[in-house]
Amino acid sequence: MKTLFFCQLGLLVYHQITTLLDFYPFNGARNYTWKEKLAEAGGNFIPMSLAPIGFGFHIRGLMIFGVVYYFFLFAVEIIIWWIPCLTTPTGRWRRIYNRMLACSTSCFKEGDTLDHWCEIYNRLHRGTITVLPARGNRPVPNLEHMILHAWTLVTAIVTAGEFFHFWKRLP
Repeated sequence: MKTLFFCQLGLLVYHQITTLLDFYPFNGARNYTWKEKLAEAGGNFIPMSLAPIGFGFHIRGLMIFGVVYYFFLFAVEIIIWWIPCLTTPTGRWRRIYNRMLACSTSCFKEGDTLDHWCEIYNRLHRGTITVLPARGNRPVPNLEHMILHAWTLVTAIVTAGEFFHFWKRLP
């Protein structure tokens, strides 16, 4: 259970700190407006807090939420960061991807969502530390987000494992 809380609370604290505090060139927090920082931090604080509360107080509904949430969050991270890094969707796939990206980023502006995300990426994250080579104008996960994505995946796996271990012990 200690590993579970370390993963869940560590992910929450890491996300909040890297969203709100400027560690340039590690992160791009200095390029966010205060409103953008509050939206990002606040919008993630609540769902990221529910699973530790659920496991801490053995609230089955919040535990199940946590199992689903962390895998969902990881899928959203793949949609936002890794798909445009690894490929440029075209044709029908571009339309489908743009819908998934719009839902993942809550950005429903007119026009091409991927183009809009590239503009946001260039404003917020260009110039931060990256491990992967640049991909032209396309987003490349910076070191801050690569750590976040790995931590999210580990947290998803540990949460699922703890839940199923806990589930077996129920009468």
